[in-house]
Amino acid sequence: MTLPEAARVHATRVIRLGVGDALRVFDAGTEFEAVLTAIEKHRALIEVGAAISSLPERSIPLHLMMSPLKGDLTELVIQKATELGVAIISPVIFERTDTVARREPTEARRERWHRVAASAAEQSGRSVVPEVRHVGTLSESISALGPPSEPEVRVAAAEPSIQAGPSVRSTPVSAVQSVVVAVGPAGGLSAEDLTILTAAGFSPERFALHTLRSETACLAALAVLALRYP
Repeated sequence: MTLPEAARVHATRVIRLGVGDALRVFDAGTEFEAVLTAIEKHRALIEVGAAISSLPERSIPLHLMMSPLKGDLTELVIQKATELGVAIISPVIFERTDTVARREPTEARRERWHRVAASAAEQSGRSVVPEVRHVGTLSESISALGPPSEPEVRVAAAEPSIQAGPSVRSTPVSAVQSVVVAVGPAGGLSAEDLTILTAAGFSPERFALHTLRSETACLAALAVLALRYP
């Protein structure tokens, strides 16, 4: 079997494995033992062995709705969110999303996002790669979620100017089946964004005392919610 290009580079150039060295590979949520059998100029071959027990995934899936960001910051969030155990990442156009970041990503860019998620999953020991969805408007993304239901917790990360605190839930943690968190762009959530989110069952919550950059807010919210809803 031939290793995917990103995995080949990581195995042979980053951690410098050689022929005969053992490694682990995963496919569709299952992890396997493998041995590197050949290293050629543009490919590496492995022999796949028995399936092994993988690290467990979170019992309560996390879904991040984030504003696309300029430069490589979207990729940074995808990488770190994967390490934090997120299950779904939805790039969402909010009212104040940067003009450049609003542009529909090319197919090459979408493939790059998937490779970033796959690489982060490999390096963090996950056998499941998060789903990175297509960019959509806030209304489209809310519609895809469906109506709010009691087993799902929905939270909107709020900046200090918005009156918000830790969400108070009547549903016990043991009954929660999924968590969705929406994080706006650098300019924060607008009044219209908050109206749409609140109508869809999102509760505003602050995750820091001070104003955070959008990429920092994504990771702070995921870290807090991952601990609250393990």
